[in-house]
Amino acid sequence: MPTPIETVSAFFAAFPEDHGRVAIQRWFTPSTVWVNEGVAITTGIDEAIALIDALEKASGIATVRFEMLAIAADGNSVLTERLDRFERADGSEIGAAKVMGILELEGDHIVAWRDYFNVNFAQKLSDS
Repeated sequence: MPTPIETVSAFFAAFPEDHGRVAIQRWFTPSTVWVNEGVAITTGIDEAIALIDALEKASGIATVRFEMLAIAADGNSVLTERLDRFERADGSEIGAAKVMGILELEGDHIVAWRDYFNVNFAQKLSDS
């Protein structure tokens, strides 16, 4: 079985495929809680995909590419410092945000994902 860091790295690497849907369906569970602090909280696969769909409609975000700046694990918890690059369907970048996050795993599934970032960035994206 992969280590927690390997699982999280594979999740983020797969995220651009089909706008994150493939990664969420593969690594989330029906009870995974995804917290985008100050923006949205979802529970489960369907709500997470609905959030992705809503962001695409509201701000044109077709996918996110994650540039890992630092990653560390403490047991089944993985801390990440990232540069999240938000892209349109044509591949052009809408913007990028520095993000600190923590992902909690059970086996090779993500059961919690909490991200912390400047919420003013989220407002800026919705205004573009």
